[in-house]
Amino acid sequence: MLCESLPGIEWFANDNPYTECKYKFHYIILPDVKEGMMTVKIWLGMFCYEKSKDGIIAERTFPMTKSGREDMIEYIRNEGKDAGQ
Repeated sequence: MLCESLPGIEWFANDNPYTECKYKFHYIILPDVKEGMMTVKIWLGMFCYEKSKDGIIAERTFPMTKSGREDMIEYIRNEGKDAGQ
């Protein structure tokens, strides 16, 4: 299942990105520590984020809080369902 190994808020608060894929469904979480936000970018395909920036199919920003993390997980899982994952 998507997001099973998603790190806690501390990970993102230290300005660390996180990425995961399941088959051709990929996402990356990019923290913005100054703004206290985390942006999720989703794409389909075989390649990493750096090679797929033009193929982003969904993007959303969440607050860097426990409830923001929970909302982000729900969002990623719903997008994964829509993509057949």
